[in-house]
Order: sequence, then structure tokens, then C-alpha cells
Amino acid sequence: MKPLTTILLCLTCALVAFSQTGPPVGDISQVQLQAESGDVAAQRKLGQAYELGSGVPKSKEKAFQWYRKAAEQGDPEAENKIGEMYRLGEGIEQSKHEAVRWYQKSARQGNAQAMCNLGVAYYNGDGVEINDSLSYAWFLLAKEAGCERATEAVQRAEAELRPWPVTRAFEEIAQMYQQGDLLSNNQTEAARWWLKAALRGDADAEVAIGLILLEGKGVPQDTGQGRHWCNEASNKNNPAGTYCIGYMYYKGLGVDRNPNKARKLFEQATQWHSTPAMKALAQMEASGEGGKADRVSASVLYARLAARGDADALQALARLKAEMDVKDWMKVEKQLHVFQIDPRKLESALRKAGS
Repeated sequence: MKPLTTILLCLTCALVAFSQTGPPVGDISQVQLQAESGDVAAQRKLGQAYELGSGVPKSKEKAFQWYRKAAEQGDPEAENKIGEMYRLGEGIEQSKHEAVRWYQKSARQGNAQAMCNLGVAYYNGDGVEINDSLSYAWFLLAKEAGCERATEAVQRAEAELRPWPVTRAFEEIAQMYQQGDLLSNNQTEAARWWLKAALRGDADAEVAIGLILLEGKGVPQDTGQGRHWCNEASNKNNPAGTYCIGYMYYKGLGVDRNPNKARKLFEQATQWHSTPAMKALAQMEASGEGGKADRVSASVLYARLAARGDADALQALARLKAEMDVKDWMKVEKQLHVFQIDPRKLESALRKAGS
């Protein structure tokens, strides 16, 4: 069993935050009127008043109701508080899954306490599966956002974790900033965390920061450094690294544009099942760029991608099929069996895509 130190950590953070906010002051009837009129801050204060019994009879149920009203208007403190009440079953039926959902809403707005609570959730497996990398990632974010006690959790994690989960935590943060779902979209922050992971020698992170530098996404464009990181990954025989070098030649980033060389590199990376390389190669084979046009081969690549759930590839395949004769499409179907793709199911998916 894990020690209670980390479990209690963010309760301490929350109490510190609450003491700074303080209980409702002034005429509670005025706060009530403001809350009923939809004032978010007043709704949160009224929730605090009922939680503590400050000026009103103590009631966890009513506290939850008023916190919920503020949370539904996007108040990050209330969102985090709702999460804590769901976790403990205070004023509402306990649901650790709901707790995590509300923590995530709050954390996305930068709330340090919610980030810390997510760290605890992933550490203990409360409402989510135990994930040491994600736990460490959220503790790191909480520390940066200003939860002082998160420092203790970060130090503890760094003492417990092997090198790979630490690197993976950096990548998790980078992806969250890059995708903009669990954190606000921030390409500059994504680049910072990809670089931290790349400096630890992870090939996937080297490719990620390489592409970012090549394109100048969130950072000043630096094709020299971009090429450096792509080469680092490629030298590890990483297929994404090979794709990255191919992308440089395809776009002419830091090198003379060379579609022929790009296509050969994409072919090499495709042999290792690199998804971005498959997409790039399919486009080049369909158009004939960098070599001969090969619609059959392009169709097979798109079919393989579609089998992985790539909707764009399915649409591209539908367009390509419309340009092909029956004989060529029969060649495609024959090759599909090699990749265990059922031609009948593919045909059904193509009809739906075209409708």
C-alpha cells in the first residue's frame, strides 16, 4: 500500500487555497441574492458558507448545489471543489470517475489544486487506472502552477520512478499542450516539454521537437536544429526519424528539395509501419511525385490506414477508387488479404464514406 503522504498532499494544498480565499464575509442575504441572480463568485461564496456553516446552517448538500452552479459556469475553483466532493461523497453520491472529470475541467483552466488532485488520482488509481507517468506529469504541472506542496510529490516521484516513466511524463505534458484537450493549446509549452524529453534521448521526442523546429510551430524556425534532432532519431533506426528526414527533403527544409529522395525515405519508414510515412507515400504514389504513379500501391496504403480508423485515408481511398478501372481495383483487393483486410468490409465502409 502506498504511504498516505501523497494521498493527503493535495488536501493540504486545497486548505491553503481556501484559507487564502476565506469564508464569505458581509451580509449573507446579499450574497444569496447575488448568487440567485447568477453571479459566479457569489455562488462559490455561498457554497463555502454552507460547507462551513458560516452565516447559514451547515449543509454539504446545499454547498454542493451552489458549487455546482458556479462550476457549470466555468469557475475553476468551483470545478475543483465539485471534484473533491465527488471523491469524498460529500453532499452527493461518491463517484471518483466524476471527480476526475471535474478536476480535468478545472486543470484545463490552469487551477493548480486540480492538477495536484489529478496527480493523486493517477497515483492511487482513484477513478482512473494507476499511471505513474501521468501522476508525475500532473504533479509537475501543479508545481509550476503554484501549488507549493506539489514540490514534495515531485521529489518523491523522482526518487521512486525509473528513467523511462519520467521521460514519458514529459511527453504526456507535451502532448496535452499540443492537442489542447486536457490543457489549453500552447505550442510553445509543447515544444519546451518535447525538448526536455528529447534531451533524455527518446527518439519519438527527438522527432517531435525536430518537426516543430523545422516548421517553427510555437518556436522560432531553426532548420539546422530540426535536422539535428531528426538525424538523432534516424541514427537510432527509429522509423519516425526516417520519416522526419524524408519530410525535410520533401519540403526542402534545411536541405535542397528532393522528392525522389523523400519518397525513398518514406518507403523505408513505411516498411516499419510508420503512419505519417504511409500517408506521405500514399499521396506521392497517387500523384506520381518523386517517381511513377502507382494507384494500386497508394490504394493499399490508404486501405491499411483506413483499417486503423483513419477517416481521412478512407475518403482519399474513395476518391482514388473512383478514378481506377475494375482491373486495377481487383489488384488492390488481392493485396488486401496480405494485410488481413476484408475487401467486403472495406467496400461497405467506402459506400458509407461516399454517401
